[in-house]
Amino acid sequence: MPSIDVHVSQAGSIVAGELKTDPTIVAKCTLCARTVEAVAAIGEGTACAVCLRERLDALSVARFRLCEPKSTGTPWGKVTG
Repeated sequence: MPSIDVHVSQAGSIVAGELKTDPTIVAKCTLCARTVEAVAAIGEGTACAVCLRERLDALSVARFRLCEPKSTGTPWGKVTG
């Protein structure tokens, strides 16, 4: 399994498990094109926590909608107010 590489703005990076301190590093998300606090490598690009979270949410919704077509309720049960 490939390593999870992370870059943290003004702090450094961990690439292939090796910690490198670098106060000049800038973490930029290639998905939203913003400069952020930290990014993780994803293939040829990088992603910030917000972009990763949005994609994980989309995976969960897609699995629910595509794999549970007979269900008409929410996956977590009835919501009462």
